[in-house]
Amino acid sequence: MISKAATTRERLIGATEGLMCEGGLAAVTTQNVARTCGVAEGTIYRHFESREELIVTVLRERLRGEFQAPVQALAKRAGQGDLKEGLDAFIAAVLPIFALLAPIAGMLAADPVLAAKNAEALRAEGKSPSHLLSQLAAYVREEQRLGRIAPEVDAGAAAGLMVGLCFYRGLMKHLFGEDPTGLSDAAAPGAVATILAHGLQDPRIPKPQSKKMRRAAGTPARAVSRTAKLKRG
Repeated sequence: MISKAATTRERLIGATEGLMCEGGLAAVTTQNVARTCGVAEGTIYRHFESREELIVTVLRERLRGEFQAPVQALAKRAGQGDLKEGLDAFIAAVLPIFALLAPIAGMLAADPVLAAKNAEALRAEGKSPSHLLSQLAAYVREEQRLGRIAPEVDAGAAAGLMVGLCFYRGLMKHLFGEDPTGLSDAAAPGAVATILAHGLQDPRIPKPQSKKMRRAAGTPARAVSRTAKLKRG
């Protein structure tokens, strides 16, 4: 529920964000936003030049901020736990965000003036795509310092892959209604994380074995030991 204490502008942004999350970009009409806020439709144009500017404001002030939590969580995992598990959790957290960003990217591509205005504002606020990638690249370099990611891996390229794969999936689902790879929402994070982890990890570092693998590996040795005892007996 939108707080009555919030300013009209904040209420409009909050209503737009809620509509986007619930019904996608198509659900964001000026009529729906006004109805959700309980204001006249004309009130929107006192704060925003157009529906598009309202949507881009949500992108800049709300959705971009959503990236910070998974990025910070990933950074905290540097040197801890399994690399794939950390990447899996990150990808699972950002895929829904990219699903919302994909249609907005198309809208910006169709309006160069609005796109330039949005890009300028994001840079001024330190929320541009390069800022996000620099944070992810810093995580990669820290894992390299700790010896968990191969030193020859380019940190910037690795960060680009982490984000690019997620954006591609969001865009394809928006354009075609499906992921061309055939991966479900539940399977996609793990599949992508597996590929990334195998590509990033230093091959000189032995990979941990599961209990099942250790038991299987130990079976022949135990069998040989028992055979040797029988022969000596």
